[in-house]
Amino acid sequence: HAPASARRRAALVRLAPALLTEISRSAAPERALHHLATFVSTIGARTSYLHLLLENPGVMRLLVRLFATSEFLSAFFLRHPEVLDSLVRADLMRIVRAREDLAAELAARLAAAPDLESRLDTLRRFRHEEFLRVGVHDIEGTLEPAEVGRQLTHLAETCLAAALAIARREVLARVGVPAVPESEGLAVLGLGTLGGGELGYASDLDLIFVYDPGDPAWWSGRAVPHEFFTRIAERTISALATPTREGIAYRIDTRLRPSGNQGPLVSSLEAFAAYHRTGARLWERQALIKARVVAGAPALGARLEAIVAEFVYGHGLSPAEVAEIAGVRARIERERGAADEQAVNIKTGRGGLVDVEFLVQMLQLRHGQVHPAVRVRDTPGAITALAAAGLLPPADARALAEGYAFLRALESRLRLEHNQPLEVTAADPAALLSLARRLGYDGTDAAAVAALRADHARHGEAIRAVYDRHFASGAR
Repeated sequence: HAPASARRRAALVRLAPALLTEISRSAAPERALHHLATFVSTIGARTSYLHLLLENPGVMRLLVRLFATSEFLSAFFLRHPEVLDSLVRADLMRIVRAREDLAAELAARLAAAPDLESRLDTLRRFRHEEFLRVGVHDIEGTLEPAEVGRQLTHLAETCLAAALAIARREVLARVGVPAVPESEGLAVLGLGTLGGGELGYASDLDLIFVYDPGDPAWWSGRAVPHEFFTRIAERTISALATPTREGIAYRIDTRLRPSGNQGPLVSSLEAFAAYHRTGARLWERQALIKARVVAGAPALGARLEAIVAEFVYGHGLSPAEVAEIAGVRARIERERGAADEQAVNIKTGRGGLVDVEFLVQMLQLRHGQVHPAVRVRDTPGAITALAAAGLLPPADARALAEGYAFLRALESRLRLEHNQPLEVTAADPAALLSLARRLGYDGTDAAAVAALRADHARHGEAIRAVYDRHFASGAR
């Protein structure tokens, strides 16, 4: 490195004791120290950043925790150390931002971008900065886990709407301008954690694109509706998922559309309705419990959600269908849930998140026709609604809710670390110890890991007991 200036050396000497103290207390001291060294190297002679840390000890502590906790947020920060200014600005430190606020800021930034490449980079930069905001508050414990999911969902919806607008603009520039009003034509269904408002740090966006050609006069022979909306959907996906200098915004998964990968990327509303009247399967009913219009034409979206509600809740479940859902769950556990006993399987293993989700969804499908109040998209809300309707005993609801919250916290911490959809921790003591520390387990290293394992086993057994009881009674 270039020789340090006297001011830089003086600032580092003043900072070093406090920094090293914070690093030694962090969940991953070696990682934090490595990232800190990279940070100091990256900023070079820009001593203003060091003075900012000297003048804001809270920001300094936060930065160390960020370096120790999240590889992917650290990587973004190290690419853009100028966002350190944002950590002390009031707007970044706002804990919760409304969707409208996010949309207004992103729209203003995109309006200033001169070309498509700049717009895509701007979109990604905005997404990363907002991830940093949410991640910082998550690390600090100032955001409840449910609010983390809502904030990440709002952010994804904002980015999706912007990508849709970018795509529409690009397609119109290439194929001429059909007279389709911007508020008409295409609606985007979000499923999974996006539809449920529980998006995680590394979640894909599960999307279905549906269009209504509307008034034939809109087209005037200039474009074929299906081709036009297919191009918009393709470019929307590209605007979010194609790597640029700023990385990607989101991975997109469209496999839940009618006929899956064998079907067209976009469906007309008429074709979507016909498919779900005649050709859809039970697992598709289950998947569409969480379906919600997250972008596009509002009026079309309302019609689309009505079709989905009729398909999902138009009738109950037979005992054979309850057994079919249990069979799918058993197959998932056999194929993906069998882990080393020393590992912690969060999602697909015995008593994992999939147990909770499949049980709750089975009860919703079974009773949702008669009890509209249980037609809730997010899992914790559905547990509460099922209990309120008398369909889930209070003790069972409590076991499911507490176990689900515990497992989502584990999942969130793993994803916050690497920005990858990790379901199973590496079965090595160092990884489990790091996870335990990040979750707040204290005591000796061995005691922290043992307590994490014990809590995981306790919640898993409680979840599986409730699961077995309800599926046994439902299949009779």
